Amino acid sequence: MALLMLLGFIALIALPSVLWLYALADVIRNDFHHLSTKIVWAIVLCLFPPLGMVLYFLVGRDQRVTFYPVGRLVILCMFLIPVLMIVAYFLFALGHLTFLPEPPKTIQI
Repeated sequence: MALLMLLGFIALIALPSVLWLYALADVIRNDFHHLSTKIVWAIVLCLFPPLGMVLYFLVGRDQRVTFYPVGRLVILCMFLIPVLMIVAYFLFALGHLTFLPEPPKTIQI
């Protein structure tokens, strides 16, 4: 049962997320003929992730001018972002990272 859940997680969440991150990094890293094309692809990928990812791999990659590899960048983000989230969670849980100031203990009038 656990193996089936792991395979489902990989097929439904992890693999599409990695492909979407790869497409987004490819848009950000490479140049296009026009800056507006790059902006439109970034917006499409952010607003419509599954459809935008498929369209980018079918149509958008041919519109690039430069062809910089982004695989290492994606791998780095895949490991760095969860580590940073775990560190931030522990800092928040221990009280070292707060987003709101503490309310005053007494109110002076």
